Amino acid sequence: HHQNKRYLSSGINAEYGASGCHIVALVTRTGFSTFKGSLIRSILCPKPTKFEFQSDARRFIIMLSVFAAIGFCYTFYVSLQLGASISKTFRLGLDLITVVVPPALPAALTIGVVYAVQRLKKCKIFCLDPQRVNFCGKIQHICFDKTGTLTEDGLSVLGVIPSFSTFKNIVPDCEAIKNTKLFHALVTCHELSTIHGELVGDPLDIEMFKFTDWELDDTEETESFTNFISAIVRPKHPYSCYTNPEMQSEVPELGIIKSFPFTSDLQRMSVITKDIQNDSTIVFCKGSPEMISGLSIKDTIPFNYQGVLESYTKEGYRVIAFGYKNLDPETSWHTIQTMSRSEAECDLRFIGLLVMENHLKPDTTECIQDLIFSNTKVCMVTGDNILTAITVGKKCGIIPGLNEKHDVIVVKKAGNSVSFQLDFQEATAVVLNDRYSQMDLIEAIKTVTKLSHVFAVSEKDFIHAADHHPLVYELLLLRGKIFARMTPSKKQKLVEDLQALNYTVSMCGDGANDCGALKAAHAGVSLSEAEASIAAPFTSANPSISCMKEILRQGRAALVTASVTFRFMAMYSMIQFITQLLLYSIGTNMSDSQFLFIDMFVISGIAVTLGNSHPAKILAPCTPNAQLIDLKVLILLTCHVAMTFAFQFSGFMFVKTLPFYTPPVSSRGIQPCSENTVVFIISQFQYAIYGIVLSKGQPFRS
Repeated sequence: HHQNKRYLSSGINAEYGASGCHIVALVTRTGFSTFKGSLIRSILCPKPTKFEFQSDARRFIIMLSVFAAIGFCYTFYVSLQLGASISKTFRLGLDLITVVVPPALPAALTIGVVYAVQRLKKCKIFCLDPQRVNFCGKIQHICFDKTGTLTEDGLSVLGVIPSFSTFKNIVPDCEAIKNTKLFHALVTCHELSTIHGELVGDPLDIEMFKFTDWELDDTEETESFTNFISAIVRPKHPYSCYTNPEMQSEVPELGIIKSFPFTSDLQRMSVITKDIQNDSTIVFCKGSPEMISGLSIKDTIPFNYQGVLESYTKEGYRVIAFGYKNLDPETSWHTIQTMSRSEAECDLRFIGLLVMENHLKPDTTECIQDLIFSNTKVCMVTGDNILTAITVGKKCGIIPGLNEKHDVIVVKKAGNSVSFQLDFQEATAVVLNDRYSQMDLIEAIKTVTKLSHVFAVSEKDFIHAADHHPLVYELLLLRGKIFARMTPSKKQKLVEDLQALNYTVSMCGDGANDCGALKAAHAGVSLSEAEASIAAPFTSANPSISCMKEILRQGRAALVTASVTFRFMAMYSMIQFITQLLLYSIGTNMSDSQFLFIDMFVISGIAVTLGNSHPAKILAPCTPNAQLIDLKVLILLTCHVAMTFAFQFSGFMFVKTLPFYTPPVSSRGIQPCSENTVVFIISQFQYAIYGIVLSKGQPFRS
């Protein structure tokens, strides 16, 4: 490894320094305290998620256990009255408990999930945590990343805008800016490397570097390498323009001495470079326009900077800014290596903008419309500029009404207060001061917002509202559509705060900066097979948000299937419970062959059929009810149990009035008798009828 690398990952062997001395390293983070370690810890020990269906299932089983206890007491009393031994009585009571709380209940509940996972796999959607499938049936809010998720993975360079005293027209190629500081920034300010001659790194950096038509040499075999330079960039065809061989030595070469990697929190990266011909040392910095302009000397920023920036971001283009700073030629290598990031990235000279276009994926708009029709809230969570995000949001339908006026309220920090601006128009700004009382603030918000308004906010204003204005913050969570310049930790905070409002939240992203939010969401969906796929319960091999529709369809069908299967198994228990209580009253019971027939052929067949119900083709504009214990369900179950008892008891009593009836001998235990035959046949029809009643398809199943 080269000496300019200050941070080493585990597994790297560092042997000797340039002077032959041993390298001394200080371990700063290890184990779970590292970034990858914290990701692995979140995977191994995920945050517990509560699901209403599961808690209701536990309560329902407790209710069934109460019936089992009552039946046990009844069995004990009746058996002793009929002269049975205590051991036999106790055995019959335990048998009744296994009927009321069937051991096959957990297996029956997973049938729908198993079929859903198999159907998702056929659609190239892979599930690492099958328990999350039922959560997908209750998804109410989906957060989408922008780049690579809503838009295409690849970026294409529209051109560059060099900075003079004013911005002029965009330059579509690099010929006009050769040998300028902006061009040198384009060829050096990146984190690319080569493997077998192929560029590897961030897609944005790759497209930017290809735009320059230069090449990167990061091998140690080149003669231009010194102990201080880790990579060199030079023209791909350096000698084609030189007819005189003596001029070949004048081919420009730039060496990269040190890199400060890109971080989402800082929204920038920088490199310290060496012009090998001129022996000059220069810092180049690349990042978001607002960040680079804030670090630049004000006199170097064009007067029409804001207008030009807004003109491109409002069109949905991605804009990257560049700055540079000359270092003292006498600056030593040791000084460069110990230079802090804040020292390198200050007092920059602004040199221009790189404009890149990123098109929507072909099916993005249609998928967003289908999700909105299904009454699912959608929002965009991106690290990009807020104007770019708003434009993309309008194009894809997250912000409704692309071809008609639709008001977007931009929430911005105003001192210690917040202001509401209509489409960034200062004239429409309404400042909500801290002087407002709680009720006045609510009324003020109502006066400046309408139900048709949606909200957009950048990270710093988002955090300000969260810390100082809880009412405004809640409004942002409920009606926010665009969350821009969001770092990974703030994406995760947004997901967790939406969950605190009792939303079932899904996150869909494709990058490492989405990992925290993907793991925190009830159903994280990764469109990448890199780090994001490790953190997300679902991974789609097809990098399209159309997978969200399929996941919702399968999740809703699986949740309904789990609910009806649970109710069927509960009703099956009550039917058999009543059958056994009636037979116990005359000192007999069903035979083993009868139990085997019911479990192996009747119940298993109905349960598998119910579990294999396919999802509806169209997402319904509502979500299924995940509650097992509510008034409607309890009333229906009570009525069904009463009807079951009435029919079985009627048959049980009616057979005794027939002329061929012969009373059973209670001391013989299990024996053929008329009562057994009647209640057994009636119960078989009750199982089938209840299975048909619960096999309703629409609106969530086909």
